[in-house]
Amino acid sequence: MVGERWTLLIVREMLSGPVTFSDIRRGIPRIPPATLTSRLRSLRTAGIVNLSDRLYQLTESGLTLAPVVRELARWAMTTESAALSDDDLDTAALTWDMQRRVDVDALPERTVVLALEFTDRSPRDRYFWLHLSKTNVNLCREDTGAPVSLWLTAPTADITRWWLGELTWSQLRQRAGVTVHGDRAVQRQVQHWFLRYAFNRSALAQISPA
Repeated sequence: MVGERWTLLIVREMLSGPVTFSDIRRGIPRIPPATLTSRLRSLRTAGIVNLSDRLYQLTESGLTLAPVVRELARWAMTTESAALSDDDLDTAALTWDMQRRVDVDALPERTVVLALEFTDRSPRDRYFWLHLSKTNVNLCREDTGAPVSLWLTAPTADITRWWLGELTWSQLRQRAGVTVHGDRAVQRQVQHWFLRYAFNRSALAQISPA
């Protein structure tokens, strides 16, 4: 059952806590809704997932799959044949993960807005705005008119590589086609606001292989 396509990705989406059906789709935007419904039904039948108040969460049995997902992530990070291709890149999935991996304790007291422009994407998937505060984090696909504290403009692959831990913030800024402009204090601080991908290289390096 867990070998079926999408299943372990669905489990990955629940490792950080309860999620709605829509949350899972945002994290895995290419999964057909009918397939997600079917996989969730199978996971519930197998006792891996519970559903309560429209929130899906892993059972104790489901949580034991965490090392499996982690080691697959480690393999993907270290195996050249598993490297991401351009077809794998998705700005919606990337920004959704950014939205849920914010260290709110590191944010300034005032609300800041980070605008992202993915220069190699069509208008529909090109612009995103993250509204960040200690009490709320919102991802918007339309400009609300709020003042932008920082603009990050870059190809999708470069921001993705930074998110996965393959590039440092300094290395990202030095890449051709990458520009960062706005509040200088925010430019210095922004790299500390994001925890990045849960299975990034640095995080995996701190955990011994199973």
